Amino acid sequence: MAVGAHPDDEWNGFMAWLGLGQGVRTVYACALRGEGGQNAVGVEQGADLGALRACEMELAAATIGMGVRWLNTDETDPLFDFGFARSAEDTLARWGAARLTGALVHAIRAERPDVVSPTFLDVPGQHGHHRAITRTLLRAVDLAADPAFPDALPPWRVAKAYLPAFSGAGGSYDDEEPPPPATVTVDLGEFVPELGLSWAQLGEQSRRFHASQGMGRDLPAGPRPLALHQLFGPPDHAAPTDNLPPCADPAIAEALAAWPDIPRVAAALRAARPDERNCRQVAHALAVAEGIEGIVTVSPDPLLPGTTAHLRVTAPAGATVTPRAPAGWTIRPEPGGFAVDIPADAPPFGTARPGFDPLGGNEPLGVTLSRDGAVREIDPAPVLLAPARPAFATPAQIVHRIGDPAPIRLRTEAGETTLPPPAGRADLPSRGDSARIFAHPHTGRVARIVPAPVALLGLDLANDAQARVGVVAAPDDATADWLTQLGIAAERLDDDALAAPLARFTCLLVGIAGFARRPALAAQRPRLMEWMRAGGHLVTLYHRPQDGWDNTWPAGLAIGTPSLRWRVSEPDAPVEVLAPDHPLLNRPNRITAADWQGWVRERGLYFARDWSPAYTPLLALADTGQPRLSGALLHAAIGAGAHTHVALALHRQYPALVPGAFRLLANLVSGSAPSPG
Repeated sequence: MAVGAHPDDEWNGFMAWLGLGQGVRTVYACALRGEGGQNAVGVEQGADLGALRACEMELAAATIGMGVRWLNTDETDPLFDFGFARSAEDTLARWGAARLTGALVHAIRAERPDVVSPTFLDVPGQHGHHRAITRTLLRAVDLAADPAFPDALPPWRVAKAYLPAFSGAGGSYDDEEPPPPATVTVDLGEFVPELGLSWAQLGEQSRRFHASQGMGRDLPAGPRPLALHQLFGPPDHAAPTDNLPPCADPAIAEALAAWPDIPRVAAALRAARPDERNCRQVAHALAVAEGIEGIVTVSPDPLLPGTTAHLRVTAPAGATVTPRAPAGWTIRPEPGGFAVDIPADAPPFGTARPGFDPLGGNEPLGVTLSRDGAVREIDPAPVLLAPARPAFATPAQIVHRIGDPAPIRLRTEAGETTLPPPAGRADLPSRGDSARIFAHPHTGRVARIVPAPVALLGLDLANDAQARVGVVAAPDDATADWLTQLGIAAERLDDDALAAPLARFTCLLVGIAGFARRPALAAQRPRLMEWMRAGGHLVTLYHRPQDGWDNTWPAGLAIGTPSLRWRVSEPDAPVEVLAPDHPLLNRPNRITAADWQGWVRERGLYFARDWSPAYTPLLALADTGQPRLSGALLHAAIGAGAHTHVALALHRQYPALVPGAFRLLANLVSGSAPSPG
């Protein structure tokens, strides 16, 4: 059982070698759904992104025959991906150390692994989520074997444990201690004739499903050593599979030795008398060996409470077909399959599941095929039970300027409605649930069941009525929409509009990673410089060094890497104002200490590390015990115009309706380029 914090933390090539090459049952225990990550393929963020990444994780696992066990239960679980953390202590304070410990003990007792391994080291410079997982797992291994630890499952003693004997540093992290020495090494570059590629190459095929995180790469043929450090257990001789509990059934050993002679494999499996730990594996392997396959489809799509679902089944001759459905649903045979009556009070569900089993049985509706001891679970495509009367509210988050007498217009399932302007924060409760559905080519449909509340913020904010803002951003960047809610004229610019004359804009705002996510921007650099020098104000939000950012542009500004050194992850980290009289902090809104309160997730990331004397740093921030950083907000006069670079995590604050973030945004884009003061 490998254990990690996020989807995509797993060791795909190694788990493929273990599971498909060595016959070891493999499971990845993943603490979080990945809500705090980036999205390279779409507009989903937050819990939507978590649902997408969970789907990616399970598809990646299916490629290599690996199970997935989620440690968090739902979106209200304190085990939540709140974004980057610098330390294990900070992470455990937010998650709850007891909550994580209990989840890991339960996972160990449920899966009963012979071997466990965290996928990252607990060393300074590593992601705090990774450190918390590794630190807690090693304690949970001892507690899982202790009968005194309270849990519904009996104790289980792990035989062996390994740490990675390699650094987990890179563009984001910066391990400050060397890894432990290798005690065993596995060459994942071994060519596998049955696959036509190596284990490492198969692992990268698996990792391609993590497309939202930009994972998966082409690997050339050749050695790919993976080094491990054994923490405890009987010593290895040549591989981490040495000295594991032996298979007590000689028929299973014979089946393994008979591969790839399928008839001999099947004959050996029929003679097997598996114990409780692998009887399901043997029954499934026998079904695969004997070619027992099937297809099940479910209609209509989506399903609704109080209606009838229809399972259409294609099965081989002689196979017994047993349908499955949630408790309380009534199953009736019908031509071609089964009819399933759904209770009117059945709670809706999306496509998320508690875990993934490569042997099947993951969907609430499906069938089991069996014949002479061979058993195979057949799942349909992920099933969605949508609410019978979906509720919705558009927009679901509203910012309204105090003093603006216009009523707030809201569209709901009941039609158009108006609300009185709030004088502060107001939250309207949900009137019901709806299904949020999205799809990508690599995942198919993903669906969440979500409530439909409305959050409103009455905001004391001034803006410049003369401002005209062009926003160049990826589709998931909602900055233009927020500007419109603030009463600021904002226009999303596609590539054609970006190439057209820019003189009508007082400000151009380039969204997060804009030079990577809007490739047409690079060709427009000379025109942007000309526009700035003529009096325009260019505002750039945070960029990573790999996003096509030119450190010499627009007046010499370099982004820091690795990002761990150039970010402030504590959302309440103190903010020192270095230039209190600067126009960006005073016009049209005076930014005060109150505007830095209530921030969520983090202060900012990918701060600038170097800049030319043309720039004035406006703020200094630091995480607890870390060096003070002043590259979060920089301003430079360029000809008659200006450039402002913003590494603050404003995009995290808008959905949380943090007042100070909106007031700062209004200052950044209001009017023409401010003088340097």
